[in-house]
Amino acid sequence: MVHVIPFRAYRYDKAKVGDLSKVVAPPYDVIKDKMVDTLQSLSPYNMAWISKSKPTESDTDSDNQHTRARDIWRKWLKEGVVKQDSKECFYVYGHDFQVEGKKMFRFGFIGLLELEEFAKEPPISAPFTGVLQHEETLPKDIMDRLNLCRQTMTQFGLIFVIYPDPKREVDSILERYIKNQPVVDVTDLEGVRHRIWLVDNQADTKRISELMSNKYVIIADGHHRYKTALALSKENPSLASAKYRMLTFVNMANPGLVILPTHRLVQNLESFSRQKLLDGIKQNFDVRELKTKNEMLALMKKEAKRHAFGMFMNDGRFYVLLLKDISAMDKAVVGKSPAWKHLDVSILHSLILDKVLGIGKEKLAQGTMKGEGYVLYIKDVGDAVDEAIRSVKERAQVLFLINAPRVEEVEDVSRNFEVMPQKSTFFAPKCGDGYTMNRLT
Repeated sequence: MVHVIPFRAYRYDKAKVGDLSKVVAPPYDVIKDKMVDTLQSLSPYNMAWISKSKPTESDTDSDNQHTRARDIWRKWLKEGVVKQDSKECFYVYGHDFQVEGKKMFRFGFIGLLELEEFAKEPPISAPFTGVLQHEETLPKDIMDRLNLCRQTMTQFGLIFVIYPDPKREVDSILERYIKNQPVVDVTDLEGVRHRIWLVDNQADTKRISELMSNKYVIIADGHHRYKTALALSKENPSLASAKYRMLTFVNMANPGLVILPTHRLVQNLESFSRQKLLDGIKQNFDVRELKTKNEMLALMKKEAKRHAFGMFMNDGRFYVLLLKDISAMDKAVVGKSPAWKHLDVSILHSLILDKVLGIGKEKLAQGTMKGEGYVLYIKDVGDAVDEAIRSVKERAQVLFLINAPRVEEVEDVSRNFEVMPQKSTFFAPKCGDGYTMNRLT
């Protein structure tokens, strides 16, 4: 049984901080390099002061980026920079954004989920309910978040989950509140509009909890944060509030639910050879040579059902790789379901990254939030693809482009109690930090 409850969130006091757009921030895992300084320069109350507090060379166990984040949080609480809502609520969270020039609106609700271990097998005699994961995770990222949570005992960032509700019963409740004036209405640095509405009617919050009780949820974004919450709960068995985690719940049938692709940029391989790579790829793929990026992307989209991949190696050409026969996955992979084997990302990792380039799980695990390792993950937003192509021309070795998975594919793999390779999906846009906060007291 999935137990979802309303809560009294801590939120920024506009009278103290002024423009809310200057204090909210993207999630920690997309704040990199100069963006940290950019966000922190907007306001002394920007969430990046906590989520991305900077380490220094003189850090110790008692004085480090996480203890400094704790001190900042305590100061905000003392000065009334953030205040707790007076009533238990669910919070409708809506995003206005664009994909390929098309205006989109995605909405769900923020609430607390009672933590439970990831489901590993279906119940013997009942419809399945529980928490499913869909991606592998990197342990280093989990430890970083756990250290921050230990110091602050507060949940600042949101975990994004999807759930099945084809009749849109929960959405129909949320839509009534969207007609009201939002309590938060900001546009972020990437042009995405974020709005929050309070669901504070007790009958409605009770009904949402009831409707969610017979469902399952799939973590779409935030596997590290969920595992962090599980670990913190086990460290604090007597703290009731630590048994819950703040999440954003979005219906799989929501018309604004979008998955964008995450591409793979390969670097740091010793004795890399473009010809050896092509020869290896041709064992299982038909290779088409094209002159421009746009031609490559168009053919990838047209031939998506054939498991099509783009490739750029700085040899003056763009390539599209078309899988010859899906049976190659049966030979390369043992112990996985047909649903997993038919994923484009599984095919790319198994037949090219691992088999041809020798980048298996151990080498993939060397990737970190700092962008080191053999594979960088490129989210398909803005000019990210063009920047990745420039990177191949300057220092990296090869870029692989992939079509986005469908929501149905994510659900099928998760319902088989399997996980996709890490960074397989990008549910756009990301949920920001600082819109609601959950203090564990």
